[in-house]
Amino acid sequence: MIKYFISIIFFFFFSCKKEEGCMDPIAINYNSNASVESGDCSYSPISININFSQTVNQEPLVLNEMIYTNEANDNFSVQTVRYLISNIFLHASDTSILVKKVHFIDINNPQSSSILINELIDKEYTEISFTMGLVEDDNQTNLFLNESFFPSFVWPEFLGGGYHYMQLEGDYNNQFLGYATHTGPTNGTDYSFTKYFNLGAKIVDESVITINMEINNWYSNPNIVNLYDGIMDNSNIQLLLKQNGIADVFTIDVSK
Repeated sequence: MIKYFISIIFFFFFSCKKEEGCMDPIAINYNSNASVESGDCSYSPISININFSQTVNQEPLVLNEMIYTNEANDNFSVQTVRYLISNIFLHASDTSILVKKVHFIDINNPQSSSILINELIDKEYTEISFTMGLVEDDNQTNLFLNESFFPSFVWPEFLGGGYHYMQLEGDYNNQFLGYATHTGPTNGTDYSFTKYFNLGAKIVDESVITINMEINNWYSNPNIVNLYDGIMDNSNIQLLLKQNGIADVFTIDVSK
């Protein structure tokens, strides 16, 4: 009789024990019978590209042509576009993956317009985020000494030190006067900003995420900003450009 009851107890114990395993359907070790997450899911790595493009009025940027007009009625050309994008993250429901700490885009260097991300964990990514420029903790002159933007992107110490966020230059008002939209930490104030975008499509192997900069929007929304030959010491213009940048300078597109 005792053996009988022991057998019954063992039967109920093992029959009621919940099976542990990976419960994420996209994992390579997904266990459809599991009812308790084991926390040991494994994923096949994928490779993706993050591309950087620039437009004016939704058309591909043309360099060195006096063919553009902004909301302030400044006629202008574009000769130089150089900027820093940092802290690029892909976000899933249960994790955020840093895919690149800092990336320097120079329109005159085609290789800088793309990042190849290898060995990316295959997850259900729903968002991408990035910072235009460098946040205050990262924007220190003694950092990034081995990057390609050093020393040309160094921000003057008497204006706060660190690095530029952007150098956007050309001529304006049909007189070949040079403008210089140089953004950065004027007087030590952090004018960087972070953007989040819904991806709108599943990220798979060989997906391409394009981050586009609409150049004319730096000067139009919500603030109309004129072109100047220099703004590095102008905190007010730096703030207006930050607000415009947050509004609609950047868009993303996902393709395969």
